[in-house]
Amino acid sequence: MKITIELTADESVALRRFANETGEDLDYAARVGLREFLIGTGMLEMIEGDNDNENPQT
Repeated sequence: MKITIELTADESVALRRFANETGEDLDYAARVGLREFLIGTGMLEMIEGDNDNENPQT
């Protein structure tokens, strides 16, 4: 699924900073951030052996 979101200036800066620190592109950084939020809130169950550190784009 591909979505478009509108970010505030501070959210945009934070996402760019996160992407730069992790060496990932913005799309992947946003996906990781959303995934971590969903896991943290219990909306997404982390599967044993799931490794979200691997970028499927590379």
